[in-house]
Amino acid sequence: MSTPRLTRLKGAALATVLFAFGCSESDYVRLYHSEARAPSYSVEDVESMKYMGPTFADRGVNFALYSENATRLELLLFDDPEVNRPTRTYEMTRYGDVWSVYVEGVGLGQNYGFRAWGPNWEYDPDWFPGSIKGFKADVDAYGNRFNPNKLLTDPYSKALHRDHDWSKGSTASGPARTEVTYAASAKSVIVQSGYQWSEVEQQWRANRQDENWKGHSWNDLVVYEVHAKGFTADPASGVRFPGTYRGMGEKADYFKDLGITAVELLPIHEKPLDGGYWGYQTINFFAPELSYAAMKQPHQVVDEFKWMVEEFHKRGIEVIVDVVFNHTGEGGLWREKLETDDVLPGEPLESLDPAEVAGLYSFRGIDNQAYYALNPDRRTYWNNTGVGNQTRPNHRPMRKLTVDSLRYYAEELHVDGFRFDLAPILGERDGDFNRWDDPRNTVLQEIIDDPVLQKYNTRIIAEPWSAGGWYCLPMGEFPNSLTQPGAGWYEWNGRFRDWWRAFINRDDWKLNSNEGSLCGKPGAADGPFLMYGSRDWYARNNRKPYHSMNFITVHDGFTMYDLFAYDKKENKCGPLNPVCCDTPNSPFCDKVSGEDNNRSRNWGAVGDERGESLRRQMMRNAFMSMMISHGTPMILGGDEWMRTQLGNNNAYSTRADNPFNWYQWGAYLARDERHRMHDFVKAAIRLRKEHAYAFAPSDYDKGAPLAWKSAQNTDDVQWDSKQLMIHYYDVSYGPELVVLINMEPRAVEFTLPEVKGRQWKRLIDTQAYFDSAAYLTSAGLSSRVTGNASLDAPAPVPGTTYGVPERTIVVLRAE
Repeated sequence: MSTPRLTRLKGAALATVLFAFGCSESDYVRLYHSEARAPSYSVEDVESMKYMGPTFADRGVNFALYSENATRLELLLFDDPEVNRPTRTYEMTRYGDVWSVYVEGVGLGQNYGFRAWGPNWEYDPDWFPGSIKGFKADVDAYGNRFNPNKLLTDPYSKALHRDHDWSKGSTASGPARTEVTYAASAKSVIVQSGYQWSEVEQQWRANRQDENWKGHSWNDLVVYEVHAKGFTADPASGVRFPGTYRGMGEKADYFKDLGITAVELLPIHEKPLDGGYWGYQTINFFAPELSYAAMKQPHQVVDEFKWMVEEFHKRGIEVIVDVVFNHTGEGGLWREKLETDDVLPGEPLESLDPAEVAGLYSFRGIDNQAYYALNPDRRTYWNNTGVGNQTRPNHRPMRKLTVDSLRYYAEELHVDGFRFDLAPILGERDGDFNRWDDPRNTVLQEIIDDPVLQKYNTRIIAEPWSAGGWYCLPMGEFPNSLTQPGAGWYEWNGRFRDWWRAFINRDDWKLNSNEGSLCGKPGAADGPFLMYGSRDWYARNNRKPYHSMNFITVHDGFTMYDLFAYDKKENKCGPLNPVCCDTPNSPFCDKVSGEDNNRSRNWGAVGDERGESLRRQMMRNAFMSMMISHGTPMILGGDEWMRTQLGNNNAYSTRADNPFNWYQWGAYLARDERHRMHDFVKAAIRLRKEHAYAFAPSDYDKGAPLAWKSAQNTDDVQWDSKQLMIHYYDVSYGPELVVLINMEPRAVEFTLPEVKGRQWKRLIDTQAYFDSAAYLTSAGLSSRVTGNASLDAPAPVPGTTYGVPERTIVVLRAE
């Protein structure tokens, strides 16, 4: 074994090192004296992949790595992570497809990585870093991409010391195949959280084990999708640490006041810093993104994330994280978009690496075949993701990594749920990637039945579409749990989004206009079907109304304001896509990116008083569509402040990480009409929560019964119109309610149901008049308070009718 080269430190110098790594003096001694021995665990434990990544054992650490096709793997330890020579190197031993080495004396703060040889680059004892010895091909006929000049991060590491430093070396193979990345690479770091959860948090965890916990049952979610950095990056956000996990936690009272019950964070796993603003280019599925942390030392990031989670929990708010197990951020779309003819016919050039130039961060260099879905040529990647780098979620290493990652975030970091990006990829048959498999054969069923996730009633949410080649998308096909019936997959309901957008914005879209069935399955997506929780799609496998996640806007697409301000997307040169301004020929200038079927409408010139008034009315209608419909409502963060992306409906790119894309608190807080919209959204959420018996049933057949009525209060509903009354008449469930919907371009008079001894009172009315200066003044209301909601003192409705102006939704309660 090589002799340790770490110089002994004393006094202040030693204290500095100990602080930097978050370790004790005894840990330092362990770092100084290290030697490799036989694995600390049994061969059976290693082969079963029971202990992957770095695991403390006895007086050292066991390192375990999965690779089916490597012929030699080595562990490299770095006492200085910025140098190009490791302090020590240890050969790993193969046990089945798991490689392992136990190093005694290694402790907290140790930086490390791996290098690998395989059939395309055979081990040669005369090889040295930067050498070409043993090289056969950057990628061989089987898809192997081993390259010992590239340092590889551990897929199971809980922290990375920084992003890859491109000034020190390229991850690419091809012409850069002999560039050594030992100094350039991000190093995996051994960390252990010392965070102490409070008694309040311990009680939260105990409560989460009760699926009927009041306020946190399966049907109680009101979700707020938000970017962990962008929410507070603007200095006007008022937090001490803008753009960080700590900043999010500092803002937790805001979410409590708004009334939402869960924040859904866009991806927070480690990604390359050139991996796009949204963060969907994951390079490690355990380590939280370092750049989102206020305290940048690797051991501090996990603790800061935990602090944020606890701050939300103290205020009764669940934390859901967006996870991206369908592809990784290794090269591809996000580094050099080199155009090449070396792609499959019909593939977008910018979505694939040239076969020889693929970048190696981790998975590709450890075992490209085992972790990725390869095309028949074995040199390029299957692309049902639309961005390349598609994984093999139902092959052994990725399947186990997925469940292990979810368990780590649920158990160690106390995360309450997960939203799965392009979730159908996780349901593909391994090796036959254009075929949706029976979920019972895939990781989809394993996730929803996992006992650790079930213990805390973890929310499991699918984005139920992909860029795949299926004739029919598997929306509605995600499984219910076989062991805990309430714990089925939630699904983003894109049909709800599309129908309501058209119903609000298009005069020719009627109640019976529909989005069609799901590939011939029962249930055509017309208005009543979607408002009633899309029953046929979810009840077929015993799921419930709440499994339909209803939304109008999310991160990929228009914001709510832009949905009613632009007839079409504006994705060319602009603040949200600045690369198109200064480098119009750049492949990152995605002039044609983004959805074209937006169903948007410009309701008047921006800045024009009447146009802005109409726009706000349509926004209130859109918010109400989610709150009155059965299912789980989800709001795009910032919509309550009328956030705009200036017409850009695909603001994902790296350079879109700028103040125009962040939440512009200074602009929001300065305008009265934005305060009124925020106040309205707060009232709409409160309305839903206080009348959950009607709007948030836990079952299709057990909620308060409703009657669909015409405007004349008859059973003869005009389904080919844009007017409808929904009557919750059974007072044994709660107060009697009516919802009056009039999306006609004209006023409609509704005849109200008779309520003897009681009177109808107005809770919500979205019409523009109640948002006008004239009404607010006459009612004695502040210019920053909504006049469209009166939950505390509902206004009596005189007579037996209610005149609903054009394009308005009203909610009345009998008292």
